[in-house]
Amino acid sequence: MKTEICGHELEYDAWGEGPDLVFLHGWGAPYGIYAGVLSLLSQRFRVTALNMPGVGGSPDPENPLTVDDYIKIADGFINSLGIKKCTVVCHSHGGRVAAGLMGEKRDFEVERAVFIDAAGVPPRRSALYRAKARLYSLLRFLGTNALTAPLFKEAYEVRRERRSSEDYKNATPVMRKTLSNVVNADMRPFMMNIGCPVLLIWGENDTATPLWAGQEMERLIKGSGLAVIKGAGHFPFVDNPQQFYAVLKAFLFTEEM
Repeated sequence: MKTEICGHELEYDAWGEGPDLVFLHGWGAPYGIYAGVLSLLSQRFRVTALNMPGVGGSPDPENPLTVDDYIKIADGFINSLGIKKCTVVCHSHGGRVAAGLMGEKRDFEVERAVFIDAAGVPPRRSALYRAKARLYSLLRFLGTNALTAPLFKEAYEVRRERRSSEDYKNATPVMRKTLSNVVNADMRPFMMNIGCPVLLIWGENDTATPLWAGQEMERLIKGSGLAVIKGAGHFPFVDNPQQFYAVLKAFLFTEEM
């Protein structure tokens, strides 16, 4: 199905019957890769998932997006469905969006939420990392400045290639800029305002959003609890599905909503 929200054409789908549940995917990960999670949730909920701009069947945005843009899109999407109460389940980048949605008053109520290896807590940076970042900024200037580029352009491009994440390398130009806009977003002020029960599910070996970030979210979000999935990385529903689904069902598959 297709809809238009905030000027963006978006692909979405819905499954099941019951209380409303909205799913927010991770960076560059269309909702189709979460088929097992969505299938389970649809046994208990009316599950609706959308692909954000530049993901799946949703075209790239004309201009780079910010976290605030993503929040506005999610807010507009939920309101367009006429939802007044819902559960939110999110993964990775979807955590930034969910925190922004839930940390401010909306026209709908989020009754409970599940954050899976969610983003939103800025990465910790050592003094060495910061020094290297300053040197890289200098090299970027020298490599792109008309006067010095002949001497430094090649060195800059080699260093840029080494620094770039796979997500960045695989993205289109507008989505690369979008990733740069959102990757270090600090959503902790929003997290402190979340008032509903939140389950944090984390892979113990996650390197994309490390476990310490989940522990920080547990500290910030009142009424939250952290479940660590053994032997799992950033996609615990793939790495250890038995434990992941048992934890998810224990939290969401209850009669009390």
